[in-house]
Amino acid sequence: MRLSRSLAQQYEYDELHRDGEFGFFNTFKDIFMAGLMIGKDTGKIIPFKRGKNAESFNESVFSNDDELLINSIIYEEFGEVEPGKEEFQRIENYAAGGVSHLYELLIKNSGSNAIDRYIELLYDFKDEESLENYRNRSLTETAFKDQF
Repeated sequence: MRLSRSLAQQYEYDELHRDGEFGFFNTFKDIFMAGLMIGKDTGKIIPFKRGKNAESFNESVFSNDDELLINSIIYEEFGEVEPGKEEFQRIENYAAGGVSHLYELLIKNSGSNAIDRYIELLYDFKDEESLENYRNRSLTETAFKDQF
């Protein structure tokens, strides 16, 4: 399984990484996988093209659990198929959308409260009702952000 991340998001990855000022993820792969889950759950996709605008992950960084999650999403999206370019591109696009969302939520708008916001985010995603509440709150905040 060969997956890539968008180099246009390098700053977001750097800030979310534990070496960033307020970051706390250990690896870029961890950021990618968290982004994938959040991008899939929120439906946020950021398309990008592979090639010079992307950096591939070494296949060995993905654990069996990571591969199971990725294949589950592919199955849900495409049915029973042999994963190929289109399927992996969808995974990458969900991850890019989720990374952008994580950066906005945890770093750009939270600063030193990033870890608290991340814990809150995890609790918000613990069940479907919480997820629906989170989506509704996010939509409301986006629609009325100029008024707050």
